[in-house]
Amino acid sequence: MNSTISDLIIHPTVRPQQQRTYNQIQEKWARFSSFFCSLPTGSGKTDIAACLLSNYLLANSNGKIDIIVPYKMHQDFWNSVLQQYGRKHGFSVALLKGRAAYYCPIIKSGANISPCAFDPPYARTCRSRQRCPLLKARRQIRKSQVRILNWWVFKYVDLGEDKATFRIFDEAHNLLNLETLVRVEISLSLLRSLTNDGKPLIIFQEWEKTLSDNKQFTEIDLQEGMDFLHILKGVLAKKELLIAKEMNTRPDSISLESLRELRRVTELMIAISDLIENPSAADLAFYLQKDRGKGTLKLTVQPFDIAYIFSKLFRGGKNLFMSATIGDGAYLAKLLGMDPKHCLFIKESSAFDKNNHPFVLLKEAKKLSTANSEKKRETFEFIQKYAQPFLRSLYKTQQRGLILASSFELARLMESLARANGLVVITHTAGKSDSAVRSFIDSKKGDVLITPSAWEGISLDDDLARLCLIPKVPFPMMFDPIIQRKVKKYPNFLENNVLITIQQAHGRIQRNPSDWGMTIFFDGNFRWLKSKRKNSLEPWFIDRITEQTAHEALHLFETMLEASNKSLKESENSQNKKNFSRMKKTDREWLQTSGLADLLNKSKE
Repeated sequence: MNSTISDLIIHPTVRPQQQRTYNQIQEKWARFSSFFCSLPTGSGKTDIAACLLSNYLLANSNGKIDIIVPYKMHQDFWNSVLQQYGRKHGFSVALLKGRAAYYCPIIKSGANISPCAFDPPYARTCRSRQRCPLLKARRQIRKSQVRILNWWVFKYVDLGEDKATFRIFDEAHNLLNLETLVRVEISLSLLRSLTNDGKPLIIFQEWEKTLSDNKQFTEIDLQEGMDFLHILKGVLAKKELLIAKEMNTRPDSISLESLRELRRVTELMIAISDLIENPSAADLAFYLQKDRGKGTLKLTVQPFDIAYIFSKLFRGGKNLFMSATIGDGAYLAKLLGMDPKHCLFIKESSAFDKNNHPFVLLKEAKKLSTANSEKKRETFEFIQKYAQPFLRSLYKTQQRGLILASSFELARLMESLARANGLVVITHTAGKSDSAVRSFIDSKKGDVLITPSAWEGISLDDDLARLCLIPKVPFPMMFDPIIQRKVKKYPNFLENNVLITIQQAHGRIQRNPSDWGMTIFFDGNFRWLKSKRKNSLEPWFIDRITEQTAHEALHLFETMLEASNKSLKESENSQNKKNFSRMKKTDREWLQTSGLADLLNKSKE
């Protein structure tokens, strides 16, 4: 059964981008196994996916569909949309979140931590299985036709014998860094908190001796690293059994710390088990790193072959990958272990007016670098010189802005500069971006949000931000051996990831058709990136790129603001005129010609 999108969609109208994308996928459904869709904000990608899965279930009543998203908030959004489609087209929908979303009924600590999320021994012997919210959610999701999951749940939780025959991946550009799901980081403090066994600690201390005072990283021999993981896994298994026994003996008095400890042990065991399965095929590497500031030591266990680890998740059935920034689709497909010949790549235009949100690269922009102290000084001086006029304009026009810094050091520089120009700044330290973003958005605090980390996933609609400043290209730390290894293994990794990050950043301040704003880019390295990796740029983004002097960009911003204010005033006047819309036509015409209408409007002023 092939229904049209008009028959399936819950909205009265279908956007052109939705019509084209839906038709292309339906026409090529039998020919391709996977579909990579670049669908910018405003193109209605959620509804496209909902219509495709509705049509699929109408033709395959026993089908199972998984919706996989990177963030919890996306799960709630998808659930609210698909519940409506399920009611209209007669299919069931359920979602399964991580353990923190479910309360344990027998633990009296008040902790929102469910210790049995991944079936450790405690869960198998728990006497409250029938009333456990987590297990109820898991039973429900096994019965449902459409299952909404996050990456972690999709990777590790057993969803029953019925495997999905159609999978939809939202924000699919996050798949470029899938190895972070299985990458393991082990510190001395973590080892000491989890076990009293001396063997892992002794090995760690021996490795520490290989790091000289002026050396920050060292690579550990693969066999040595594997021996360490096997020893650690055995130690953790004993610890898990001990905690499970204690919890089943005294469930009413179990402490919050014990719950957290069980969570750490379980997650680390699962990750280790995944890594040691086939280290050569996973291209596994071990890196020891010293934090000079804190004086701490950390072991990073990093797989580099994403295709080997994750390709089994994409085998069989159909896959739909969606994002505003897929980038180089063929590169992503190869990274996931797919043959690009079996994939259809769709790139759509934006539904928003490109003139309402230009991406301005300053003509004065030069290649910025912080490779040494002299280059860093020159870079920071350049940024200060050209950022100041825009910050002054924000203050003068009483508009709000967003500054996306490429490091915490640069964020501090921009914070100082913004405050010097009279702006109230909202910023954050490492790991604290969520609270800063909430303060800026929900509480309407501050004139400018400065963040080194929230380059995607935030929506600063309308007056929340009209100007986005990006001082420097967000290159990763090139001295990091993990980055060096990824660049060597995947030659397109660096440029592709950086360009996707920039495109995601550009979309933070234009979120609806009537919204407007400007992105100002200060780093001339963007010219080189654009010429080298054009395949990583989306058509909707290329249309918005323009080069202007700082003076021209400032003038354009003020012109756009003036046009917006004029449009707002006209809208308000039009709203006043609607006060007479319920009158008979003859009465309204008499009132407007009599002069009384003008008098009434003046009295309101």
